[in-house]
Amino acid sequence: MTEELRQTVPVQLSRFVYYRLGATNLATLAQQRIISEDVAPEVALNRPDGLIVDPTGHRTKAYIEHKTPETLRTPRQIEIAIRQELIPARSLCKLLVVTDGKKSLWINTLTGNYITDERGDLPVFSVNRIMGGGLTPEESVDLESLLDLIEASLSETNDTVIRTPIPIDPSPLARTIWQKIWVQTTRAPEQCLYNVVELFVFKFLSDLGALEDDFSFTRVYQMHNRNTEGSDERALDYYAKNCRPEIHKLFPSGSDGTTIINGTIFVNEEGNANLAQAHLFGQVLDDLQNYSEEYGSFRHIHREFKTRLYESFLRQSAGVRFLGQHFTPRNVVRAMLDMSPAGQLSTGARICDPFCGVGGFILETIANVPRISREFGPQNGQVAPNISLTGYDKGTDEKEDARTIILAKANMLIYFSDLLARYNTSQHLKAFAEGAFNQVFSLIRTNLGTFGRVNDEPYDLILTNPPYVTSGSRSLKRTIEAAGLSQHYSAGGRGTESLALEWVIRNLKPGGTAIIIVPDGLLRQRPMLSYVKRECVVRGIVSLPSRTFYSTSKKTYILALERKLQVTDRQSDPVFTFVVNEIGETRDSRRWPLEHNDLVEAVALYNQFKGGPTYFAPNHLRCKTITFSDFEELTHWMVDRYWSESERKQLGITDEQPTASTEELLEFTRGLRETLDTMGNFPPEDFVHTQYREVSLGDKSHFSLSIGKQVTKRNMDAQGVPVYSAGNVERPFGYLSNLGNRARKGPALLWSIDGNFEWGFVPENQEFTPTDHCGILTVTNEAILPKYLYYELQETKGVYGFDRTFRANLESIKKLVTARIPTDEAGQYDVEAQQKISDRFDEMRTFQSQLTEQLANLSMLRYEWPYLEEENPP
Repeated sequence: MTEELRQTVPVQLSRFVYYRLGATNLATLAQQRIISEDVAPEVALNRPDGLIVDPTGHRTKAYIEHKTPETLRTPRQIEIAIRQELIPARSLCKLLVVTDGKKSLWINTLTGNYITDERGDLPVFSVNRIMGGGLTPEESVDLESLLDLIEASLSETNDTVIRTPIPIDPSPLARTIWQKIWVQTTRAPEQCLYNVVELFVFKFLSDLGALEDDFSFTRVYQMHNRNTEGSDERALDYYAKNCRPEIHKLFPSGSDGTTIINGTIFVNEEGNANLAQAHLFGQVLDDLQNYSEEYGSFRHIHREFKTRLYESFLRQSAGVRFLGQHFTPRNVVRAMLDMSPAGQLSTGARICDPFCGVGGFILETIANVPRISREFGPQNGQVAPNISLTGYDKGTDEKEDARTIILAKANMLIYFSDLLARYNTSQHLKAFAEGAFNQVFSLIRTNLGTFGRVNDEPYDLILTNPPYVTSGSRSLKRTIEAAGLSQHYSAGGRGTESLALEWVIRNLKPGGTAIIIVPDGLLRQRPMLSYVKRECVVRGIVSLPSRTFYSTSKKTYILALERKLQVTDRQSDPVFTFVVNEIGETRDSRRWPLEHNDLVEAVALYNQFKGGPTYFAPNHLRCKTITFSDFEELTHWMVDRYWSESERKQLGITDEQPTASTEELLEFTRGLRETLDTMGNFPPEDFVHTQYREVSLGDKSHFSLSIGKQVTKRNMDAQGVPVYSAGNVERPFGYLSNLGNRARKGPALLWSIDGNFEWGFVPENQEFTPTDHCGILTVTNEAILPKYLYYELQETKGVYGFDRTFRANLESIKKLVTARIPTDEAGQYDVEAQQKISDRFDEMRTFQSQLTEQLANLSMLRYEWPYLEEENPP
């Protein structure tokens, strides 16, 4: 060995090494097994200044020649320098690099021409940084990747480095393997899926070079391919004892104990080989090998396969109900993501899916938002994104419960295939496990699951499709009570979906956004609607068609909310609504792609709406905006029902009756029974008042009557002081700003001068202004309660015959209308009696409204027969 080789310390470049030389010739390098190429006699004495070598097979990747700057000044000098080293470099590899330390010339040794990439740019290579060990782990990986591409791209007719590999779409292979496993084992469809995903991960990591030779797919396949007696058993046993532990080593479990693989068909729960399935294992190995020989390695996987891996399995009938409960169709996920502010979030932002299933919302956010996907690029060997993403799934001590979160982590690995293809050293793979898979996805092994996490740092964005079942919700609420967490779930809703919605809202930052899937039943729950309006600004509701989801025909909606900065803030912006007929795929078991997708239009219009809600004018029949004054009065938020019959017919909207399971119907009847029991136990009046004084509304010592001012619609705003008119004196029809001294304050009574004669009431201290079609009555005698007078005058609606011809003008009201005011024994107005009567009216009106709403909601429901899944896939 030469003195130079004894003193040379190779510089590691990912899986390659760099030797700085100059005094050692090629013959000696071959003799000392630094290189494995045959050295021709005519170049044996050439002394390279540097070599980059793959130490696994001692194959040369680059031949490097140093020149002084003076010898590379002119084109003629450069041509001579290249010609001097071209032949010895060609004898070893395809790449010659001639450098003066500042500029570098990359030469295809097969042609003698400069190497360029697909854009025509020349590669840049700093030999000085390599010699000093100055490359970061990521730069070493990038250099390794470039050298591999050069090896694969250059030829005697091509000088261009092909940087964009053609990706493969192994969806047909995945379905074939799933079908084979399902038919031969008759195991649950989801268990078959776990094993398909595990073997795909094994093949993928092997093709990346992340699994070294002894742990690779090639090693296991060679054992199987000997076709001797017991070869399948030996291959499976070797895989179980060697390859799986190596995968666990590369991707260590997180604090929740889960990693990226957990199949239990080819191995048992202890990780030992299930030799009864060895022959099937061999068949799957053949399928993977044959596909790779025909279509190429798994290094670069088509985007559609990544994003629709589980969707393709859901198209099989078997297991749809189980898998579907963890899965939201990708077209819906992408629409919700596009409606969200994910692309505008800054460093330090927090995103969450508290009920993540197989991780679709989190992974689509990473894949489709460049600002976020860049955060997962490794830096100095670490993966530490500055935007936090969190996905929770519920588990217990049962191992089966861990599999959904394992699928989410495996799904993330497949999503990151392009990154992992570049950064596949053991250091980087462990960094991805720690900073990505285990950091993002967590299994919560308690009966409460996510509902027990009440102290999370608030989130800027929550995207989720929470569980919506009423079965078991009472037991869950009792568990919440036993854990002392009732104060965190006090909105009073029914079913798991109401608990989920409350969790989402309570864990949003003020100003944060939530876009979630909700079932129609939740949008009929008055306590939850009141809670949402109190805590949030309701931005939009998008109606989805039935059968949008794989596991249920339940009618669902996308609900977009923004957490209020202060609970006392009053929403003034209108609410965006949209009705979707088609989601871009058939809604049967086949789920074939469709060209028509109403979600695209919904997203485009919603984003226009967000830019200026008060000025947005829908130009599409599927889209409406509802002023918040009108929205506030809605008894339910199933917005598609507010399209007229003619509009629904024009849009082809079928009149889908909301469905309910047995448990949901029972829950409705329990609610009715509770309301009726409360009413039945309500105490009767503890007084009978028989003394009244009849008072004319024209009595100036008791009342002041006036008429409002003219208001034109073009002056109306989306916020400001509420405006009342004859059409509805119970609620405002718009708002006005800059009223000056025209604004009034309650308490006051309003009546409609034109049209149907009605009385309305404005509470104390509430600002308002009436139009000239509206009368105002204020009480000037402190012994008369305005709220009592309002209820008393309800009895006058049909007494005087007021209508459009016999108008209830100021003079008519003063002359004709009277009110009975309770008096005490001394003949004075009895304030206490007025208060009792008005309180009783308030209570009974509340009961009546609640009962009417419950009966109306119950009457519109259709019982959903609990169909069983098909036993055999189509």
